[in-house]
Amino acid sequence: MHLVIRLRSKGIVKQVCHRKRLVIATLLIIAVGVQLVIAGRYMVLSVFTVNNLTTILGHTNPPSYKPKWVIEYNDRMDLLLNLTDNDLLAAREALRTVGNRSCFVEGLNDSSDISVSAGGCRCKADWFGPACSVPGFIMRSSTPWSKDSLRLRSQPRRIINAFPFNAEIEMAELRFAELVEVVDVFLILESNYTMYGAPKKLHLLERLRNGTYPNVAGKVVHLFLKYFPEKAHSDGWVAEDLHINYLGTHGLRRLGGLRPDDLVVLTDADEIPRRQLMSFLKWHDGYSEPVLINYRWSTYGFFWGVPEANGVIKTKATIDVITVAMAVYVFRYQIYFIRSAPKFIRTHAFDVQVIVVVVVVSNQTNQIVLIYVWYKTG
Repeated sequence: MHLVIRLRSKGIVKQVCHRKRLVIATLLIIAVGVQLVIAGRYMVLSVFTVNNLTTILGHTNPPSYKPKWVIEYNDRMDLLLNLTDNDLLAAREALRTVGNRSCFVEGLNDSSDISVSAGGCRCKADWFGPACSVPGFIMRSSTPWSKDSLRLRSQPRRIINAFPFNAEIEMAELRFAELVEVVDVFLILESNYTMYGAPKKLHLLERLRNGTYPNVAGKVVHLFLKYFPEKAHSDGWVAEDLHINYLGTHGLRRLGGLRPDDLVVLTDADEIPRRQLMSFLKWHDGYSEPVLINYRWSTYGFFWGVPEANGVIKTKATIDVITVAMAVYVFRYQIYFIRSAPKFIRTHAFDVQVIVVVVVVSNQTNQIVLIYVWYKTG
């Protein structure tokens, strides 16, 4: 109910709104200001692109060409590489229609003596699912999500493999050979200092300039970190923290054309995920994030594993995979926290929502109209 008092003074009709209305309107305006400051503080640089519409702050006219290499020397925050959509081509190569079913080509067996699965696709040995798209090691893995929830996508996610590089030349070559078909961007940080602060050559940069790796041309973004923090001389974790976060704040943040459900795969230089695993993550929905990868400890060209005391080959499980949306809105590009994602999320509980508050005070109807959508972090 609106309380309006009309006063007549010298023949002029004055309409005075109730004092509470003014107080409410004032408080709402203050609330809007506070929320916009909060949203602006956290969101102004947390922008990526959807449906190939580039909206990264300050990145106008992104390059339409695909450079052979992207090599970054300075501290500017301009666009490094704009990812393009090749979904139709990728789908033609990865999927095949059998009858009225979409089948995953890598797991599909065309032999007539192979029984047809429940979904209509004939699967190779150790491939499963209605579309023959789930490799056996996934089916045998213990996962927090049900295998029945998996769904084959009609378009792939893009994969950004980010890792710091010191001098692991052979491992980089193995990575390129193993993952070139499934990774869209190799985001690499190289410094002219070791993790202990000793000066070193830029081994990978020299090879990129010489055209040593033509198989990954157009997919490598090289970041150069030219300083070493003083605190890192006494604490090696400081340097590692800096290197990995730099990949997020100065690398991932400067890639255009990303979609929220694209994947960020953070690894060390000596950790190479299996190609079939990356392909599975690229082409499926239905699994939860973050994704933990279990690595097998190998030596001498992967021919021998490193055994435990009981003879079982050692493995190391690390959290390596998140979506771009989680990297932006949860970690704010501080991707060092990916490895401790569950703990980070528990200790930084928050809601990520968007706030739009519209306050309309109508002089004609004396009504306050609110459109209130909440955004909160904390």
